[in-house]
Amino acid sequence: MSSSVKRILDLDIRSMLNPNIWLLIVAVSHTLFGALVPMYKSQLGSTEFISASYGLVIAVVLASIYLFTEGRSLSRMTAVVGGAVFCWIILLSLISEGGDFQLSAELAPPFIYKFSLNIELAPPMLLWGLLSLSGILHWNGSMVEENISNEES
Repeated sequence: MSSSVKRILDLDIRSMLNPNIWLLIVAVSHTLFGALVPMYKSQLGSTEFISASYGLVIAVVLASIYLFTEGRSLSRMTAVVGGAVFCWIILLSLISEGGDFQLSAELAPPFIYKFSLNIELAPPMLLWGLLSLSGILHWNGSMVEENISNEES
């Protein structure tokens, strides 16, 4: 087995969910598919255009986290922003009329629970969920690295 394949197979979940990498993945995909393409397809001043332009604001927030923070601050900001957008997607689906998220339960035996989610929400929920998870996994991880570098100085 080649060394690069062995190195990839030896990765753990924490190293695969590096907040720096996931910030770039989400920022690029969100900017392209959540902001620029919808802005291009909608008319100036329409609701879709305004929503897509707000997507550019989120892209700037992600870029500023990536560029202006590091270590523990980067991880925590990533977790907070990613988690907030993830929860916003779910809550918006729950409260909007004709929402894409439905949960129902039958309160008589055999207690049937039904859960449905529009498949169009899966990619953004997956990206924002993994972004948040990457920040959570590295929440205090950088502090250990900072202590080691302080001891060496």
